[in-house]
Amino acid sequence: MSFTSKGQRRIPKPQTQHCGNARAGKRVVYFNPSQDEVVAAVRSLYADCLEPFGRILLRRVRERRAAASQPICDVDDAPMVEPKNLQKICRSCPALMVQEFDENEITVLLFDEHPVFVDVTSPLDPYPPMLWAALASYFGSLRGKDALLPGGRYACAQALASKGLPWLTGRSLGEVCHIVQLAVSQKKVVGYTDGNLVSYSHSKESVKEQCAAWQQPFLNPMKKQEQASYPVATWEETRACLSAILRSGCCAEVGIVAVSSMKRLFRSRFGLDLSETALGHSRLTELLEDPRLRDICSFEVRNGQFLIKAATRLPSVVARTHAYDLPRLVLDCTSHLPETLYGQAGWAGQLQPPMPHAVLPCLSNKPTETLLAPPQNWLPFPPLGVHAPPPGLDAH
Repeated sequence: MSFTSKGQRRIPKPQTQHCGNARAGKRVVYFNPSQDEVVAAVRSLYADCLEPFGRILLRRVRERRAAASQPICDVDDAPMVEPKNLQKICRSCPALMVQEFDENEITVLLFDEHPVFVDVTSPLDPYPPMLWAALASYFGSLRGKDALLPGGRYACAQALASKGLPWLTGRSLGEVCHIVQLAVSQKKVVGYTDGNLVSYSHSKESVKEQCAAWQQPFLNPMKKQEQASYPVATWEETRACLSAILRSGCCAEVGIVAVSSMKRLFRSRFGLDLSETALGHSRLTELLEDPRLRDICSFEVRNGQFLIKAATRLPSVVARTHAYDLPRLVLDCTSHLPETLYGQAGWAGQLQPPMPHAVLPCLSNKPTETLLAPPQNWLPFPPLGVHAPPPGLDAH
Protein backbone atom coordinates (compact mmCIF):
# COMPACT_ATOMS: atom_id res chain seq x y z
CA MET A 1 0.00 0.00 0.00
CA SER A 2 1.37 3.45 -0.89
CA PHE A 3 0.76 6.87 0.68
CA THR A 4 1.03 10.50 -0.43
CA SER A 5 3.56 12.94 1.05
CA LYS A 6 0.90 14.05 3.56
CA GLY A 7 0.37 10.52 4.87
CA GLN A 8 -2.92 10.03 3.05
CA ARG A 9 -3.67 6.67 1.47
CA ARG A 10 -3.22 6.69 -2.30
CA ILE A 11 -6.10 4.97 -4.05
CA PRO A 12 -4.77 2.87 -6.94
CA LYS A 13 -6.22 3.62 -10.37
CA PRO A 14 -8.12 0.78 -11.99
CA GLN A 15 -6.12 -0.93 -14.71
CA THR A 16 -8.06 -0.61 -17.91
CA GLN A 17 -7.01 -2.18 -21.19
CA HIS A 18 -7.13 -0.04 -24.28
CA CYS A 19 -7.59 -0.96 -27.89
CA GLY A 20 -6.59 0.90 -31.07
CA ASN A 21 -8.75 3.95 -30.41
CA ALA A 22 -7.11 4.68 -27.06
CA ARG A 23 -5.37 7.65 -28.65
CA ALA A 24 -8.72 9.35 -28.98
CA GLY A 25 -9.10 9.04 -25.21
CA LYS A 26 -11.85 6.42 -25.34
CA ARG A 27 -11.56 3.84 -22.59
CA VAL A 28 -12.33 0.30 -23.69
CA VAL A 29 -13.65 -2.29 -21.26
CA TYR A 30 -13.29 -6.03 -21.78
CA PHE A 31 -15.45 -8.77 -20.28
CA ASN A 32 -15.38 -12.56 -20.17
CA PRO A 33 -18.69 -14.08 -21.25
CA SER A 34 -19.97 -17.24 -19.65
CA GLN A 35 -20.22 -20.52 -21.53
CA ASP A 36 -23.99 -20.15 -21.66
CA GLU A 37 -23.66 -16.71 -23.26
CA VAL A 38 -21.30 -18.06 -25.91
CA VAL A 39 -23.51 -21.08 -26.67
CA ALA A 40 -26.52 -18.78 -27.03
CA ALA A 41 -24.58 -16.56 -29.43
CA VAL A 42 -23.59 -19.59 -31.52
CA ARG A 43 -27.21 -20.76 -31.66
CA SER A 44 -28.31 -17.32 -32.84
CA LEU A 45 -25.80 -17.48 -35.69
CA TYR A 46 -27.13 -20.95 -36.60
CA ALA A 47 -30.62 -19.41 -36.76
CA ASP A 48 -29.26 -16.73 -39.12
CA CYS A 49 -27.62 -19.42 -41.32
CA LEU A 50 -24.23 -17.84 -40.62
CA GLU A 51 -21.23 -20.02 -39.89
CA PRO A 52 -19.87 -18.99 -36.45
CA PHE A 53 -16.39 -17.90 -37.45
CA GLY A 54 -14.38 -16.42 -34.61
CA ARG A 55 -14.62 -12.82 -35.79
CA ILE A 56 -18.41 -13.02 -36.26
CA LEU A 57 -18.89 -14.80 -32.95
CA LEU A 58 -16.95 -12.04 -31.19
CA ARG A 59 -19.30 -9.50 -32.73
CA ARG A 60 -22.44 -11.49 -31.90
CA VAL A 61 -21.46 -11.97 -28.25
CA ARG A 62 -20.90 -8.23 -28.00
CA GLU A 63 -24.22 -7.47 -29.72
CA ARG A 64 -26.10 -9.65 -27.27
CA ARG A 65 -24.37 -8.04 -24.30
CA ALA A 66 -25.33 -4.58 -25.62
CA ALA A 67 -28.97 -5.65 -26.07
CA ALA A 68 -29.10 -7.10 -22.55
CA SER A 69 -27.61 -4.05 -20.85
CA GLN A 70 -29.78 -1.56 -18.95
CA PRO A 71 -30.25 0.86 -20.54
CA ILE A 72 -29.66 -0.69 -23.95
CA CYS A 73 -26.44 0.70 -25.41
CA ASP A 74 -24.99 0.82 -28.90
CA VAL A 75 -22.95 -2.23 -29.81
CA ASP A 76 -19.85 -0.09 -30.35
CA ASP A 77 -20.12 1.12 -26.74
CA ALA A 78 -20.56 -2.37 -25.30
CA PRO A 79 -17.69 -4.19 -23.55
CA MET A 80 -15.38 -6.13 -25.84
CA VAL A 81 -14.25 -9.73 -25.66
CA GLU A 82 -10.62 -10.80 -25.93
CA PRO A 83 -10.33 -13.26 -28.87
CA LYS A 84 -7.97 -15.55 -26.94
CA ASN A 85 -10.34 -15.68 -23.97
CA LEU A 86 -13.25 -16.51 -26.27
CA GLN A 87 -11.27 -19.39 -27.75
CA LYS A 88 -10.51 -20.75 -24.28
CA ILE A 89 -14.19 -20.60 -23.33
CA CYS A 90 -15.23 -22.36 -26.54
CA ARG A 91 -12.62 -25.10 -26.21
CA SER A 92 -13.58 -25.79 -22.60
CA CYS A 93 -17.33 -25.88 -23.29
CA PRO A 94 -18.72 -29.44 -23.72
CA ALA A 95 -21.50 -28.18 -26.02
CA LEU A 96 -19.11 -26.63 -28.55
CA MET A 97 -16.60 -27.96 -31.03
CA VAL A 98 -13.80 -25.70 -32.27
CA GLN A 99 -12.31 -26.29 -35.72
CA GLU A 100 -9.32 -24.53 -37.27
CA PHE A 101 -10.43 -22.83 -40.45
CA ASP A 102 -7.04 -21.39 -41.41
CA GLU A 103 -3.99 -19.95 -39.68
CA ASN A 104 -5.88 -16.97 -38.32
CA GLU A 105 -9.47 -18.13 -38.02
CA ILE A 106 -11.60 -20.72 -36.25
CA THR A 107 -15.18 -21.88 -36.59
CA VAL A 108 -17.29 -22.88 -33.56
CA LEU A 109 -19.94 -25.58 -34.05
CA LEU A 110 -22.65 -27.13 -31.89
CA PHE A 111 -22.55 -30.84 -31.13
CA ASP A 112 -26.34 -31.17 -30.90
CA GLU A 113 -27.46 -29.27 -34.01
CA HIS A 114 -26.93 -29.94 -37.69
CA PRO A 115 -25.44 -26.85 -39.40
CA VAL A 116 -27.16 -25.27 -42.41
CA PHE A 117 -25.07 -22.29 -43.40
CA VAL A 118 -25.10 -19.94 -46.38
CA ASP A 119 -21.75 -19.67 -48.15
CA VAL A 120 -21.60 -15.88 -48.20
CA THR A 121 -18.54 -15.88 -50.49
CA SER A 122 -20.03 -18.16 -53.16
CA PRO A 123 -20.00 -16.68 -56.69
CA LEU A 124 -23.23 -18.53 -57.55
CA ASP A 125 -26.35 -16.39 -57.83
CA PRO A 126 -29.57 -18.21 -56.78
CA TYR A 127 -31.66 -15.03 -56.51
CA PRO A 128 -34.32 -13.79 -58.97
CA PRO A 129 -33.61 -10.81 -61.27
CA MET A 130 -36.41 -8.86 -59.56
CA LEU A 131 -34.39 -8.81 -56.33
CA TRP A 132 -31.40 -7.18 -58.03
CA ALA A 133 -33.62 -4.63 -59.74
CA ALA A 134 -35.25 -3.78 -56.40
CA LEU A 135 -31.87 -3.52 -54.68
CA ALA A 136 -30.52 -1.18 -57.37
CA SER A 137 -33.68 0.94 -57.22
CA TYR A 138 -33.48 1.12 -53.43
CA PHE A 139 -29.86 2.29 -53.34
CA GLY A 140 -30.53 4.74 -56.15
CA SER A 141 -33.37 6.33 -54.17
CA LEU A 142 -31.28 7.02 -51.05
CA ARG A 143 -30.14 10.58 -50.40
CA GLY A 144 -27.88 12.31 -47.93
CA LYS A 145 -26.65 10.32 -44.94
CA ASP A 146 -29.17 7.58 -45.71
CA ALA A 147 -27.22 6.81 -48.88
CA LEU A 148 -24.21 5.67 -46.81
CA LEU A 149 -24.52 2.13 -45.50
CA PRO A 150 -21.86 0.34 -43.41
CA GLY A 151 -18.96 -0.90 -45.50
CA GLY A 152 -18.71 -4.32 -43.84
CA ARG A 153 -20.69 -7.14 -45.43
CA TYR A 154 -22.16 -8.31 -42.11
CA ALA A 155 -22.96 -4.80 -40.85
CA CYS A 156 -24.51 -3.77 -44.18
CA ALA A 157 -26.65 -6.92 -44.23
CA GLN A 158 -27.87 -6.15 -40.71
CA ALA A 159 -28.75 -2.59 -41.75
CA LEU A 160 -30.73 -3.81 -44.77
CA ALA A 161 -32.50 -6.55 -42.80
CA SER A 162 -33.58 -4.05 -40.14
CA LYS A 163 -35.41 -1.86 -42.67
CA GLY A 164 -38.20 -4.36 -43.38
CA LEU A 165 -37.72 -4.21 -47.16
CA PRO A 166 -40.44 -6.34 -48.85
CA TRP A 167 -38.05 -7.93 -51.35
CA LEU A 168 -35.95 -9.29 -48.46
CA THR A 169 -38.89 -10.79 -46.58
CA GLY A 170 -38.18 -14.38 -45.55
CA ARG A 171 -34.45 -14.07 -46.24
CA SER A 172 -32.05 -15.13 -43.48
CA LEU A 173 -29.25 -12.81 -42.44
CA GLY A 174 -26.83 -15.23 -44.10
CA GLU A 175 -28.68 -14.82 -47.40
CA VAL A 176 -28.63 -11.04 -47.07
CA CYS A 177 -24.86 -11.19 -46.45
CA HIS A 178 -24.53 -13.23 -49.65
CA ILE A 179 -26.67 -10.72 -51.53
CA VAL A 180 -24.42 -7.87 -50.38
CA GLN A 181 -21.36 -9.87 -51.44
CA LEU A 182 -22.73 -10.47 -54.94
CA ALA A 183 -23.98 -6.89 -55.24
CA VAL A 184 -20.42 -5.65 -54.70
CA SER A 185 -18.35 -8.32 -56.44
CA GLN A 186 -20.48 -9.20 -59.48
CA LYS A 187 -23.66 -7.21 -59.98
CA LYS A 188 -22.17 -3.73 -59.62
CA VAL A 189 -25.27 -2.62 -57.78
CA VAL A 190 -23.33 -1.08 -54.91
CA GLY A 191 -19.74 0.02 -54.41
CA TYR A 192 -17.45 1.66 -51.90
CA THR A 193 -16.88 5.33 -51.14
CA ASP A 194 -14.80 6.33 -48.12
CA GLY A 195 -15.42 2.97 -46.47
CA ASN A 196 -19.20 3.06 -46.93
CA LEU A 197 -21.41 1.17 -49.38
CA VAL A 198 -23.33 3.41 -51.79
CA SER A 199 -25.13 3.13 -55.10
CA TYR A 200 -22.64 1.92 -57.71
CA SER A 201 -23.02 5.06 -59.82
CA HIS A 202 -21.69 7.10 -56.88
CA SER A 203 -18.91 4.68 -55.95
CA LYS A 204 -15.17 4.84 -56.29
CA GLU A 205 -15.26 1.79 -58.57
CA SER A 206 -17.56 3.55 -61.03
CA VAL A 207 -15.27 6.57 -61.23
CA LYS A 208 -12.27 4.29 -61.73
CA GLU A 209 -14.01 2.51 -64.60
CA GLN A 210 -14.57 5.84 -66.32
CA CYS A 211 -10.93 6.81 -65.77
CA ALA A 212 -9.81 3.45 -67.18
CA ALA A 213 -11.96 3.92 -70.27
CA TRP A 214 -10.24 7.28 -70.88
CA GLN A 215 -6.85 5.91 -69.73
CA GLN A 216 -6.49 8.68 -67.18
CA PRO A 217 -5.10 8.33 -63.63
CA PHE A 218 -7.61 8.14 -60.81
CA LEU A 219 -6.86 10.74 -58.15
CA ASN A 220 -8.09 9.75 -54.72
CA PRO A 221 -9.50 12.92 -53.09
CA MET A 222 -7.82 11.92 -49.81
CA LYS A 223 -4.40 11.51 -51.49
CA LYS A 224 -4.74 13.86 -54.46
CA GLN A 225 -1.78 16.08 -53.56
CA GLU A 226 0.48 13.12 -52.86
CA GLN A 227 -0.43 11.34 -56.10
CA ALA A 228 0.00 14.48 -58.20
CA SER A 229 3.65 14.75 -57.08
CA TYR A 230 4.59 11.49 -58.85
CA PRO A 231 4.73 10.92 -62.61
CA VAL A 232 2.45 8.14 -63.83
CA ALA A 233 4.24 4.95 -64.86
CA THR A 234 3.95 3.96 -68.51
CA TRP A 235 3.64 0.36 -69.68
CA GLU A 236 7.39 0.20 -70.36
CA GLU A 237 8.20 1.58 -66.91
CA THR A 238 5.68 -0.70 -65.24
CA ARG A 239 7.31 -3.78 -66.75
CA ALA A 240 10.81 -2.68 -65.79
CA CYS A 241 9.97 -1.60 -62.24
CA LEU A 242 7.85 -4.66 -61.55
CA SER A 243 10.68 -6.89 -62.74
CA ALA A 244 13.14 -5.03 -60.49
CA ILE A 245 10.88 -5.36 -57.43
CA LEU A 246 10.44 -9.10 -57.93
CA ARG A 247 14.21 -9.58 -58.34
CA SER A 248 15.24 -7.42 -55.41
CA GLY A 249 14.06 -9.64 -52.56
CA CYS A 250 12.52 -6.66 -50.75
CA CYS A 251 9.97 -8.93 -49.08
CA ALA A 252 10.26 -11.89 -46.76
CA GLU A 253 9.90 -14.38 -49.64
CA VAL A 254 12.05 -13.69 -52.68
CA GLY A 255 10.08 -13.31 -55.88
CA ILE A 256 6.73 -12.85 -54.12
CA VAL A 257 5.24 -9.45 -53.26
CA ALA A 258 1.86 -8.57 -51.77
CA VAL A 259 -0.40 -6.67 -54.17
CA SER A 260 -1.18 -4.21 -51.37
CA SER A 261 2.52 -3.17 -51.28
CA MET A 262 3.00 -2.65 -55.00
CA LYS A 263 2.00 1.02 -55.32
CA ARG A 264 4.02 1.97 -52.25
CA LEU A 265 7.11 0.24 -53.67
CA PHE A 266 6.72 2.02 -57.01
CA ARG A 267 6.68 5.38 -55.23
CA SER A 268 9.39 4.76 -52.64
CA ARG A 269 11.85 3.00 -54.96
CA PHE A 270 11.18 4.54 -58.36
CA GLY A 271 9.33 7.81 -57.75
CA LEU A 272 6.50 6.64 -59.99
CA ASP A 273 2.77 6.32 -59.48
CA LEU A 274 1.47 2.92 -60.57
CA SER A 275 -1.97 3.88 -61.88
CA GLU A 276 -4.03 0.97 -63.13
CA THR A 277 -6.61 3.32 -64.69
CA ALA A 278 -3.97 5.13 -66.75
CA LEU A 279 -3.06 1.72 -68.17
CA GLY A 280 -6.67 0.88 -69.00
CA HIS A 281 -7.74 -1.19 -65.97
CA SER A 282 -10.14 -0.32 -63.16
CA ARG A 283 -8.51 -2.69 -60.65
CA LEU A 284 -4.87 -3.29 -59.80
CA THR A 285 -5.37 -7.05 -59.81
CA GLU A 286 -6.70 -6.84 -63.37
CA LEU A 287 -3.64 -4.86 -64.41
CA LEU A 288 -1.26 -7.41 -62.90
CA GLU A 289 -3.05 -10.17 -64.86
CA ASP A 290 -2.72 -8.28 -68.15
CA PRO A 291 -1.14 -10.39 -70.95
CA ARG A 292 1.61 -7.77 -71.31
CA LEU A 293 2.90 -8.76 -67.86
CA ARG A 294 2.64 -12.54 -68.17
CA ASP A 295 6.33 -12.96 -68.90
CA ILE A 296 7.16 -11.06 -65.69
CA CYS A 297 4.69 -12.21 -63.07
CA SER A 298 1.61 -14.19 -62.21
CA PHE A 299 -1.20 -13.42 -59.79
CA GLU A 300 -2.33 -15.77 -57.04
CA VAL A 301 -4.34 -15.84 -53.79
CA ARG A 302 -2.75 -17.51 -50.77
CA ASN A 303 -4.53 -17.71 -47.40
CA GLY A 304 -6.78 -14.86 -48.44
CA GLN A 305 -3.85 -12.61 -49.42
CA PHE A 306 -3.38 -11.36 -52.98
CA LEU A 307 0.19 -11.97 -54.13
CA ILE A 308 2.35 -11.30 -57.18
CA LYS A 309 4.77 -14.10 -58.03
CA ALA A 310 7.78 -13.71 -60.30
CA ALA A 311 7.84 -15.67 -63.54
CA THR A 312 10.21 -18.64 -63.74
CA ARG A 313 12.52 -16.67 -65.99
CA LEU A 314 12.26 -12.94 -65.77
CA PRO A 315 13.12 -11.12 -69.00
CA SER A 316 15.89 -8.53 -69.10
CA VAL A 317 13.81 -5.36 -69.09
CA VAL A 318 15.06 -1.84 -69.79
CA ALA A 319 12.70 1.13 -69.81
CA ARG A 320 12.98 4.78 -70.60
CA THR A 321 11.30 6.87 -67.96
CA HIS A 322 10.26 10.44 -67.21
CA ALA A 323 10.14 9.94 -63.43
CA TYR A 324 11.04 13.19 -61.63
CA ASP A 325 11.33 14.67 -65.17
CA LEU A 326 14.93 13.44 -65.11
CA PRO A 327 16.30 11.36 -67.99
CA ARG A 328 17.45 8.01 -66.69
CA LEU A 329 17.31 4.35 -67.47
CA VAL A 330 15.42 2.03 -65.17
CA LEU A 331 16.85 -1.45 -65.17
CA ASP A 332 16.13 -4.53 -63.13
CA CYS A 333 19.55 -3.76 -61.74
CA THR A 334 21.41 -5.98 -59.33
CA SER A 335 24.77 -4.17 -59.49
CA HIS A 336 25.79 -1.57 -56.89
CA LEU A 337 26.94 1.92 -57.64
CA PRO A 338 29.58 3.80 -55.63
CA GLU A 339 28.31 5.98 -52.80
CA THR A 340 29.98 8.97 -54.50
CA LEU A 341 27.21 8.93 -57.09
CA TYR A 342 24.83 10.29 -54.46
CA GLY A 343 26.88 13.46 -54.23
CA GLN A 344 27.30 14.11 -57.94
CA ALA A 345 25.82 17.26 -59.42
CA GLY A 346 24.49 15.29 -62.38
CA TRP A 347 20.98 14.04 -62.84
CA ALA A 348 21.57 11.00 -60.61
CA GLY A 349 22.43 13.26 -57.68
CA GLN A 350 19.35 15.46 -58.01
CA LEU A 351 17.06 12.87 -56.48
CA GLN A 352 15.98 13.81 -52.97
CA PRO A 353 16.02 11.64 -50.96
CA PRO A 354 18.71 9.54 -52.71
CA MET A 355 17.34 6.55 -54.51
CA PRO A 356 18.39 3.08 -53.25
CA HIS A 357 21.10 1.25 -55.20
CA ALA A 358 18.60 -1.15 -56.68
CA VAL A 359 16.86 1.66 -58.56
CA LEU A 360 19.70 4.06 -59.37
CA PRO A 361 20.27 4.35 -63.12
CA CYS A 362 22.81 1.74 -64.04
CA LEU A 363 24.01 -0.12 -67.08
CA SER A 364 25.63 -3.51 -66.66
CA ASN A 365 29.35 -3.63 -67.63
CA LYS A 366 29.49 0.11 -68.24
CA PRO A 367 31.89 2.55 -66.52
CA THR A 368 30.11 4.49 -63.80
CA GLU A 369 31.06 7.85 -65.34
CA THR A 370 28.85 7.09 -68.32
CA LEU A 371 25.87 6.99 -65.98
CA LEU A 372 25.87 10.75 -65.42
CA ALA A 373 24.51 11.48 -68.87
CA PRO A 374 21.84 9.74 -70.91
CA PRO A 375 22.79 7.80 -74.05
CA GLN A 376 23.12 9.89 -77.19
CA ASN A 377 20.13 8.26 -78.83
CA TRP A 378 17.98 8.57 -75.71
CA LEU A 379 14.74 10.50 -76.07
CA PRO A 380 12.70 11.30 -72.95
CA PHE A 381 9.11 10.25 -72.87
CA PRO A 382 6.69 13.12 -73.46
CA PRO A 383 4.47 14.13 -70.54
CA LEU A 384 1.35 12.08 -70.11
CA GLY A 385 -1.11 13.75 -72.43
CA VAL A 386 -4.87 13.62 -72.75
CA HIS A 387 -5.79 10.40 -74.49
CA ALA A 388 -8.50 10.24 -77.05
CA PRO A 389 -11.74 8.89 -75.63
CA PRO A 390 -12.60 5.31 -76.48
CA PRO A 391 -15.02 4.71 -79.36
CA GLY A 392 -18.58 5.50 -78.45
CA LEU A 393 -17.76 8.13 -75.82
CA ASP A 394 -18.04 11.86 -76.30
CA ALA A 395 -15.08 14.09 -75.60
CA HIS A 396 -17.09 16.11 -73.08
